Amino acid sequence: MIAKSVSKHKKLIIMKFALKMLVLFVLPFTNSIAQNPIDSMIVRNLQNLQWQPKKTLPPGAMSAIVYGDPTKGNYDFYGKFPKNYTVPTHWHTFDCMVIILKGSMTIKRDKFPDTTIEQGGFFTLPGKMRYIAYCSEECIFLVHGLNAFDIFYANPNDDPRNQIAH
Repeated sequence: MIAKSVSKHKKLIIMKFALKMLVLFVLPFTNSIAQNPIDSMIVRNLQNLQWQPKKTLPPGAMSAIVYGDPTKGNYDFYGKFPKNYTVPTHWHTFDCMVIILKGSMTIKRDKFPDTTIEQGGFFTLPGKMRYIAYCSEECIFLVHGLNAFDIFYANPNDDPRNQIAH
């Protein structure tokens, strides 16, 4: 149940995300999909993704866009972090919704206990919330957002975009 303290806007975002996940992951397994032309169905299987290094994250992070354009919004992408991977303190301008598909991820925030999201778990990352993301084992996750995806680091020296190429 969604807490009463969650704003109507956030409830709407969560409901839209849940509906999208229903369409992407449940409907393909029902007979109702037979009513749609097969060429309108988007299918992305983990073993066939075109993983690319995620240049906005420390080395080792990979991503694969599966729907939309993260620079514009209304997107979905898979992310993959290797074993013992940390993204230093950072934030995103807009809310993101995440489902852990493999492994687990720990979210660390100042003044809050660490929160570990296990395989199959869902969580939201509220816009402007500062946090550290850590995976003790390889983790794969699906990220959805309605607005453009960005990342800002608390310490500019942690931002790989600020590193001088040698």
